[in-house]
Amino acid sequence: MAAVESQRIIGDKVSTERRYFISSLSGIDAETIGRMIRSHWGIENKLHWSLDVSFGEDDCRIRKGFGAENVLSFA
Repeated sequence: MAAVESQRIIGDKVSTERRYFISSLSGIDAETIGRMIRSHWGIENKLHWSLDVSFGEDDCRIRKGFGAENVLSFA
């Protein structure tokens, strides 16, 4: 099990977030686990960028008004 605490500073505002990870790997040091976690989030961030550029995901307004209910009613 690993815990990662991230701190983000924007102007005068500081926010802290703690994330927990479970792994079956044993005998790995904190530096290696840190690299693995950063690598994973790098993939996630690149995928989000790709989906947004290719499919315009962030432009979707289904989350406004009754959009979600309308889409679920067709499922």
